Amino acid sequence: MSIYTAMRAGVSGLQANASQMALISDNIANVNTIGFKRGTTDFKAVLNSQGTTSAYNAGGVTTSMRRMVDVQGAIEQSASNTNLAIAGNGFFIVTNDPNTARGNGGGLFTRAGAFSLDAQGRLVNAQGYYLLGTPVDPTQPNATAPSTLAALEPIDLSSVGARAIATTQVAINANLDSRESAYAGSPAYVAGRMSLDPAAANYVRPTLERSVEVFDSLGAVRTLTLAFLKTNTPTNTWAAEIYYSDPNTNARTALANGTIQFGQDGQIQTITSAAPTDIRDFTINWTAVGPPATGTGAADQRLKFDFTSSLKQFALTSSLNSATADGSPPGNLTGVNISETGILTAKFSNGRSEPLYLIPVATFLNPNGLATEAGNAFRQSVESGLVTINSAGTGSAGKLQSNALEASNVDLGTEFTDMIVTQRAYSASSRVITTADEMLDELIRIKR
Repeated sequence: MSIYTAMRAGVSGLQANASQMALISDNIANVNTIGFKRGTTDFKAVLNSQGTTSAYNAGGVTTSMRRMVDVQGAIEQSASNTNLAIAGNGFFIVTNDPNTARGNGGGLFTRAGAFSLDAQGRLVNAQGYYLLGTPVDPTQPNATAPSTLAALEPIDLSSVGARAIATTQVAINANLDSRESAYAGSPAYVAGRMSLDPAAANYVRPTLERSVEVFDSLGAVRTLTLAFLKTNTPTNTWAAEIYYSDPNTNARTALANGTIQFGQDGQIQTITSAAPTDIRDFTINWTAVGPPATGTGAADQRLKFDFTSSLKQFALTSSLNSATADGSPPGNLTGVNISETGILTAKFSNGRSEPLYLIPVATFLNPNGLATEAGNAFRQSVESGLVTINSAGTGSAGKLQSNALEASNVDLGTEFTDMIVTQRAYSASSRVITTADEMLDELIRIKR
């Protein structure tokens, strides 16, 4: 009987609109949830077969829910540089297992980028999902994303520290006074005598003596001394020596020596070294030099000294104006930077930085078809299509923004409007049931 089908249609309307109201409530409750994607209800008519043309068989309505995953929320600034947002398409690849080993991948995807370091030094978001990435070679600045989830692993900064970088290049900015008289004292100058202990009988005091600091392979500071003496053999020629002085015993070890001849314009013309050591390029055997290097395991260290660029001979007081050297001591992790292409770079207390991980971005042909997981995450499904992994900003993947978070894409105005419409639709469905009930009651009264 058509009256019964009308009543059942009204019941289905009540159920459908109640489901819609529950979804609206969920959207409103998550208006401040980072990366939340609002849900929407699709209403679909149920068509029953019609037995006759004189009576209509009502089918009612059914619903299905889908997330508006492809609608981006507003990007909001954040104080933490580990907070991330994706400007454009894509998802962070995460796992709920912090012990996921390399090769097991992840399989969960999220836009919730409120990441921070946990007690074990891993990046985890507020929902408890661990961010996955792939380690990069610091010497390869153009890292590319892997093609499979199996190549990813949880980003772990627990054991990250800056390695010591041995000094390889030293440059000095100095002036040797052209007015200085040539040395003619006693004892006569012979190469190596400026590097002797000042108490030695054959010691020759240099005209200018200044120290520079370098780092060995273990990051220890080593002080080398440069000594200059005007000899005028030939004209405008200075003897130069480099030696190491043990900080505990003051014992000196000569490292290299040579002569530097200047032209009439005050610029270096020639540099001559005493064979077999070149004063511009020599190697220090720290173990042979003696304490405190003995037994420390510091590697042999090759040093190149740049005299040509900034060593002059002018009519000014002899002075070492500045000295620069590369290399650095070891350091501790002080923070991270994340570029828009997803390169996570660690910053260390020694002033150095080093790229460690690439954070890839996952994209899908139909992101709205992803299966919803707890904690604002999604899982690949048949409807979503296969995952594609790219570096941020390449292909269809959006760029990363650090110090930023993606807000919920819920619009309160839309939700309250839908709530009013849903409330009215629910009331209308209830009236269908009431009216059908009255009609049945009237039909029953006919028998009386």
